[in-house]
Amino acid sequence: MRKILFINAIDPSRELQSRYPHLGFGYLASVLREKYGPGSFEFKVFSQGVKKTLSEFKPDLVCLSSVTQNYGFAKKYAEIVKSHDRGIPVFMGGVHISALPHTLDKNMDVGILGEGEETIADLVSALEGELNASKLKKIRGLAFWENNKLSYTGIREPINPLDKLPMPARDILDIDAHTYMFTSRGCPYSCVFCSSSRFWDKLRFFSAEYVVREIKHIKETYPQVKMISFYDDLFIANKPRLQKIVELLKEEGLHEKLAFSCSCRANLVTDDVVRLLKEMNVVSIGMGLESGNQRILTYLKGEGITVEHNRNAVKTIRKHGMAANASFVIGSPDETREEILQTLGFIKEIDLDFVDTYVLTPLPGTPIWEYARKRGLVSGDMDWGKLDVSFAENHKQAIILSEKLSREELLSLYRKFQLLRYRIMLKNAFKHPFALDIPKIISKIALLKIKYALSPQKVE
Repeated sequence: MRKILFINAIDPSRELQSRYPHLGFGYLASVLREKYGPGSFEFKVFSQGVKKTLSEFKPDLVCLSSVTQNYGFAKKYAEIVKSHDRGIPVFMGGVHISALPHTLDKNMDVGILGEGEETIADLVSALEGELNASKLKKIRGLAFWENNKLSYTGIREPINPLDKLPMPARDILDIDAHTYMFTSRGCPYSCVFCSSSRFWDKLRFFSAEYVVREIKHIKETYPQVKMISFYDDLFIANKPRLQKIVELLKEEGLHEKLAFSCSCRANLVTDDVVRLLKEMNVVSIGMGLESGNQRILTYLKGEGITVEHNRNAVKTIRKHGMAANASFVIGSPDETREEILQTLGFIKEIDLDFVDTYVLTPLPGTPIWEYARKRGLVSGDMDWGKLDVSFAENHKQAIILSEKLSREELLSLYRKFQLLRYRIMLKNAFKHPFALDIPKIISKIALLKIKYALSPQKVE
């Protein structure tokens, strides 16, 4: 039996980053079980203490995943693995390495570019015997080191149809009362700051039958689950599929046993769509409204969406008795102080249950990254922590794209948004559908503060 250690490279001091399990590892594990048999592997998902885990678990393979802001953690983990045992292969996957494969660290043997399920199955086959360049060159979707130079094997075609995939192996993950799933991959839109739509490339859907089968499996296998959030970029993108999901959920009576949340785009939020979501017991809808100023909104999200769409979407959701959540982005290159304050006023005007605000961050693979690169603000060899999207914690080193405002001016404005956010949270926290998360979040934050006050070391 081969042992595979999965490591999600996150900042372990941040509660939000470890709030939900890494479902991508569940997909990889289920594909390997399907191909090689259920008893062929032992999987472990790393939580803390990598040196101790390596000594006790003794993995045959380590698989890392990372977003860009945490790529420094991924490099450190790879270094620890190789210093423990140079013979353990280290595979690196996730959005960062897919966007910037030339940043593959020398302690990482292979970078998995894009969708990883079929690639990992091929790579495990290549591990039977010596892992060498001739084997790797036959596998699409890789970056790897060959004679101290990076080699690439081209782009692997996306999995189609997605129903070919087995359901993710949630038994290797921690499943709480509020969990999540994916019912599609990709987005039909291309917001200038969004790396997700670039990672998935093409929009694909799991069928309605597959989706409802997975929901039923979750409820039957994990009776503690009370709410499922759909982490799709745009759950409502295919209305006929949505109608079928609602129909099948009602046939199974699952709409009476579970609550759901999802993400929508404001210009697609209509009475008909929200009524369908209400029928399946969606209780909370999130939207990236981004700005209350039309010029900035068009810059961030493109043509075809207006501030009036944003306003009407919130009204429609609230009319049907559902929680309306929204995120906003400030700090675009030529956004003025007055335009940012216009967004602040817009948030005060509309009836939101939860709000979050981000300062525009240049993520690899996006037009914003290219803009920042041309200005010399980012590169393939930089402190990746500067791209931490949590501006409250990262404001001293965050990359500021604004050409109109200084770091101090932007921070002052950001704090106004944060103050408003806290007011809205205090008003709605205990009646919001996500209130079931509050006890776990509070206890975890307290434990992390104690831990890192006693020992600030983050990677061990």
